[in-house]
Amino acid sequence: KRERETKRKLQHFLNDLALLGSLQGFKYFQPWLRGKEELLLTVVNEDLGCRSPGFAVSRASSRSSSSTSSSLNSSDISLLPASPSEGEIAVPEVNCTLFLLAGYIKYGRPYAWIRSNHERLVTIGGADSMVKDTPMKLKSITDWVRVWDVVSELVCLCTVPSPSNPFALDMRYVKSLPAPERFLVTGALMSFLEMYVVYGDRDELHYDK
Repeated sequence: KRERETKRKLQHFLNDLALLGSLQGFKYFQPWLRGKEELLLTVVNEDLGCRSPGFAVSRASSRSSSSTSSSLNSSDISLLPASPSEGEIAVPEVNCTLFLLAGYIKYGRPYAWIRSNHERLVTIGGADSMVKDTPMKLKSITDWVRVWDVVSELVCLCTVPSPSNPFALDMRYVKSLPAPERFLVTGALMSFLEMYVVYGDRDELHYDK
């Protein structure tokens, strides 16, 4: 019974992953679906539109991120992604960090890995590829909640200043699209955000009630 429940939860996560991977138009992150089990997530390092003399810092720059993979267990190191970091062909844009979210059947649960700028978020003690491919220690992964909770935690961890709404839309991008494509993109985003509002954690929803 427990095995069936685990498979059900994992499939639910993979469905969320597929949905998120089909979306374009977020301000702080960009998802790309890669196969049935992997999602590449590019997250903005610094919100250049918020530059001011005394802006707040993100968790990435305010501490040595003990919530990620700064403390490594041997069991974590063995949890390698299907595509190792050294062989990553995706290149993040300037001012961005690349992450890999995956729900591999062989592991039976979701995990997240840093794919670039490792030194910005964690102390890895060298360039050993095995250490670089160690999963991040995220509360959203430990709790195994919805994929948007993982994205929210990664954005708030990575982006400076830490955004009040990790799911803010890039309206300049949306408005730049041809009308037919703009309608499709807007509809898909609204559908996702509606689901987030309905099923998301009420204490974490990023909008004015």
